[in-house]
Amino acid sequence: MLTGRQIAQNVLPPLAISGSVGLNRTEAQKQDRFVPDQIPCEKTVEVETNLESTSQWLVEVLNLLTHIVERNPDINCALITEQDYKQLSEVLEDLIYGIGEDESHPLWSSMAFVAGLIKRYEDEHFPKLTDLFPELKENPRVKAAPPNRKSTVTTWTETEIAIHAFFSIGGLFSEVRSHKKAISAYDMTLHLNSNFAEAYYNRGTAKTFIAEYEAAIADFDEAIRLKPEFLEAYYNRGLTKATLNQNEAAEHDLQTALKLAKQQGHDNIKVNIVQRLQEFNDTE
Repeated sequence: MLTGRQIAQNVLPPLAISGSVGLNRTEAQKQDRFVPDQIPCEKTVEVETNLESTSQWLVEVLNLLTHIVERNPDINCALITEQDYKQLSEVLEDLIYGIGEDESHPLWSSMAFVAGLIKRYEDEHFPKLTDLFPELKENPRVKAAPPNRKSTVTTWTETEIAIHAFFSIGGLFSEVRSHKKAISAYDMTLHLNSNFAEAYYNRGTAKTFIAEYEAAIADFDEAIRLKPEFLEAYYNRGLTKATLNQNEAAEHDLQTALKLAKQQGHDNIKVNIVQRLQEFNDTE
């Protein structure tokens, strides 16, 4: 029989997206849907060695961005207060120091989100140079864009950047095993886009680590509803059901996961599934 401890050891990890991944411009996404181009199954994220201070800093960033989003239903025209501006400026300074121009960093989208909020405040409250110096309007100097410099983030809306930012923050919290905070970050991801299957999967996976099994299954259900061939969601839902002694349902999920693993060519996952199914046979 599988136990809760075994669930924590054997679930597939949360999915991660890199800071430079793009958006699929499908008709579904034109209806305010957001899906990454590709989701690697087992991508690890490097974090600083001082996990305690890094985690605390991430908590502060998450709380700040959550407060702003909850206060502004439409992120694309969010109202930023002076206090927000001061805190965001401090966060941006830390991000610039730690990330620089590394668009592959998992916090790149967070930096873009913070910078966009700061720019909105400054556009609304600070005078433009052309207002202070009217002569600049007569002889503008346009700075040319750097050659071959393309940033996917610049093509996204503020809401899309925010979705990516919260999702990536959730992944970082999962990396340092701060599962409750990861869940909070995925809550915000889904607050902004309720059709993000990978966010449901990641939130469900995080919930298994804190023994919230029924809630985890509900998240896996939603992930599978949105993405019917979601191999990882079937696998983790099966293991979670086994923990609750729902053996028949668990075996059905694992059999479905095995079929998908064969179809999708995930031999490493197939080995795990076969092992789990063998455990069922051994207990009969």
